Amino acid sequence: MEISSKEEAIQQLLYDVESLMEDLYQSGFDTVHDSTLEALKNRNKQTAAYGMQLLSDMLLQLTDSLEMRRHQTKKQEDSLINVYTEVNQYVRLCREKIECDKGVNYYMV
Repeated sequence: MEISSKEEAIQQLLYDVESLMEDLYQSGFDTVHDSTLEALKNRNKQTAAYGMQLLSDMLLQLTDSLEMRRHQTKKQEDSLINVYTEVNQYVRLCREKIECDKGVNYYMV
C-alpha cells in the first residue's frame, strides 16, 4: 500500500509540473504570470524534497531565466527553450519508468 501512495504522489507531482509546462507553452516565455512563477518555485522545492534533484535544478534554472527575461527590454536568444524541452522529456521518462515499474510489480507478485 505504501508503494502505491508513493507512486501516486510522484505521479501527481509530475502532473503538476507537466501542467505548468503547458501553461508556459500557452502564455509564452515573455508573458509569464506571477502565479506560474510561484508555482514553479514550489515545484522546485517539492521535487528536491522527493529526491528529484535534476528536475529541481532544471525548474530553478527555468524560473530564474523567466524572471530575468521579464525585466529585459531587448529579448535575446537563450537556452530557455532547451531547459523547457528537457523538463518535458524528464517528466515523460519518469512517467514511462513508473509504468514499467508497475508492470514489473504486477508480474512479480
